[in-house]
Amino acid sequence: MQTQFPASPPPVQQQEPASSTTATTSKAVERLGWLTAADARARVLRDALQAFALMIAAAWGLYTFLYKEVIVPRNRPAALVVTPVLEAIGRRGDVVLARATFQMVNRSDSKVYVPAIWYSVRGLKLESVEQEDTTYLRLNREAAQRPYPTARFSQYTAADLVGMGKVGTQVETWFEPGAEQRVEHLLYIPADRYDAAQLQVQYLISKDVRDVKEIRWRTTDEGDLDPRLVFNDGSRWFGGGAPAAMSDTSARYLGWLRQTKAGVNYVTATIPLWGSGSEASLPSLSPARNSEAAPDA
Repeated sequence: MQTQFPASPPPVQQQEPASSTTATTSKAVERLGWLTAADARARVLRDALQAFALMIAAAWGLYTFLYKEVIVPRNRPAALVVTPVLEAIGRRGDVVLARATFQMVNRSDSKVYVPAIWYSVRGLKLESVEQEDTTYLRLNREAAQRPYPTARFSQYTAADLVGMGKVGTQVETWFEPGAEQRVEHLLYIPADRYDAAQLQVQYLISKDVRDVKEIRWRTTDEGDLDPRLVFNDGSRWFGGGAPAAMSDTSARYLGWLRQTKAGVNYVTATIPLWGSGSEASLPSLSPARNSEAAPDA
């Protein structure tokens, strides 16, 4: 006889309270929202840093361009390369026909004005001398502060002016970057009176000549040309219209030099007068100087 047992009741599924489920969901949503806001803030910060870096790069590029293309050229002193050549191109007895050539080139990156450019030619005579070492060294010590050279076996006995002139006569003579010009002058030199001839060219260069009304020319006691600057009446350097000497004792001239990045330079070239004298001279370049002329009148 079999005994029958009652069937087991089905398992009862327990459900979480509604309040617990809602809290868990709310926390997940809040966590997701926090992460989304943090990502947004990081993205905004990253974009801001990138924009700032781009602004810095653009500013640096603009500064570099302005510095190289504007500031540096503007503050660079005016410069012009002038190459003089003195040649004996003919001879008749003891008279040499000489040609003075002036080659002017602007190799800078700025427009350059040349309100005054002038030259002189001198006949040089030397004589032989004989000096012992002690005598020559003593003379060198005595002449150390003088601007003239010394030589042991020769000395100058004459440096006579045999020619002078102006290469340019207009205040607003200018050279654009890369521009060049060639000018020639002819003169006679008596070869029987001199051993050599020396050409010297001097020129005033500037980046601005708006204040200059004219160049007034005079001569020194030695016969050399001596240019003076006359400034416009609206210029701070006007000085009542009195010409300003190109001298380091002239405050008006020096002030104008500094303001316009101007300067004065000179170059020399020499040829021998012995024999045929047909050899062309080689130029001797000098450092730029501000002024070496006589003081104001």
